[in-house]
Amino acid sequence: MALTVAVAGATGGVGRTIVEQIQNENKFSVIALTRRSDMIDDSRKEHVESAISDIPYVQVDYDDIPALVQQLEHHEVQTVICAIGMLGDACSEAQLNLIKAADRAHTVKRFITSEFGYMTREERKDIDPGVDWFLAAASLLKSSSLTYTRPVCGAFMDFMGAPRARSNIVPNTIAIDVFNREACIPGDGSARITMIYSYDAATLIAKLLELDEWTEFSFCDGEDTTLGQALKDAEEVCGEKFNVTYLKPEDVAKGDVPTMKVLEGSGIHPDDLNAYSVFGYQLYLAEGFSLPAEGRLGNKFPGFKPRTVRDFLEMTWGSHV
Repeated sequence: MALTVAVAGATGGVGRTIVEQIQNENKFSVIALTRRSDMIDDSRKEHVESAISDIPYVQVDYDDIPALVQQLEHHEVQTVICAIGMLGDACSEAQLNLIKAADRAHTVKRFITSEFGYMTREERKDIDPGVDWFLAAASLLKSSSLTYTRPVCGAFMDFMGAPRARSNIVPNTIAIDVFNREACIPGDGSARITMIYSYDAATLIAKLLELDEWTEFSFCDGEDTTLGQALKDAEEVCGEKFNVTYLKPEDVAKGDVPTMKVLEGSGIHPDDLNAYSVFGYQLYLAEGFSLPAEGRLGNKFPGFKPRTVRDFLEMTWGSHV
């Protein structure tokens, strides 16, 4: 019988992509944990994708730890992947409760935390106060009986493909808007950044399940580049120069940055896009999205080659220039 993996937050962009890739690998049985049933009336399904076929969706209450334990044991879950977006204290509490339930469930042995972006460290709290949510989860896991890992992907290059790229990530126009041929580059664009396509990151997370041993951090094998180089790649693929604004680091530090055009149908409010941009630009200048060269997952799966920025741009925009 195939081992069973439970993915929490499976209706979100990252969670759904991970579920799809585990399903594609076809080596594990997967169930999707969700706070909503897959049959809830449409008026309450804002921004939730349709259910993935052949995947059981299990509605859970993250405030009820005993019930969570019961569900995990009932479905004989061995590994839990948390992909709940850390958007507030309630989301953090949901992950902490899921860790406690997984630790109590006699079937569960392993846990993957909800991080997926940059490497969260104490010194990043001046940019991201939410660092405490990730550190609290790591601390709880260290004191548990679970084997765990904290996945770090870098920056998803999906934003450079919006709205044409295949992606479950909400389409953001940040830094480089290929659709409108515009860019806002923090500093001179030379800060280092590791970029990866969300489906490649999810494939590596799915392959991570095959490993017998995990390290504390699991670094995805994205391309190490800069926004300046990514912009050059985009201009060359599109065959035209973009309208580029270079942002002074001191203005970025103060949060004084322009808001790029919101893509139609994205559902993002301009104020939210601006706040996300400030966070992203500040972290980029601090090279927070630059991952260590050592310990990349790609070294353990040499047959899998994630796409480069250039590969992704040609795949997405090559026939639309």
